[in-house]
Amino acid sequence: MEKWKNPKIEKLGVFTLTQGKALGMSQQDISRLVAANDLVRLGRGIYLHPNAHLERDVGFQVAYSKFGSASAIGGLSALYHYNLAEQVPNETWVVVPPGKRTRVKGYKLIRTKTRLDKEITDENGYRIVTVERAVLEALKFITKIGERTAIKAARESLGQRKTTEAKLARAATELGLEAVLAKHLEVITP
Repeated sequence: MEKWKNPKIEKLGVFTLTQGKALGMSQQDISRLVAANDLVRLGRGIYLHPNAHLERDVGFQVAYSKFGSASAIGGLSALYHYNLAEQVPNETWVVVPPGKRTRVKGYKLIRTKTRLDKEITDENGYRIVTVERAVLEALKFITKIGERTAIKAARESLGQRKTTEAKLARAATELGLEAVLAKHLEVITP
């Protein structure tokens, strides 16, 4: 069987060079497949099988592949994903550790010291912050996201019953963002 027809690679959809190597492909194999248009190169070390069944969030998969397992989709992208923001982000917002940098256009990094293993869910090929963390971080980074957008997202998350005050309080305690929630609680609760 030709390596590009491997069903495991097709199932991965967006994959990194490391993931390709784990499935038995060498860097030279991948380069030949890209040259023959049997694989699509999305960016440095990130590839796509042409017959992959892509989810609607392929941009999130690419961002997660670029920034690695210590990252997650967050900020305005997460709010939009949960239908809490009307504004379509023109960049993919990614929550990363403090030392992470990029020069690649199309990404807005939110460098945070808040733990990246709490209030994060695994989706199909990427990680994204929970509704509670998205709301709390919108309030924390209110100057980056915009005051109206952050307050409206918080109010809508409660109004649409996507979360509750108790869940927000629990998440704030877990993330060490109690002061952020306390500062805005009166404004966001109906």
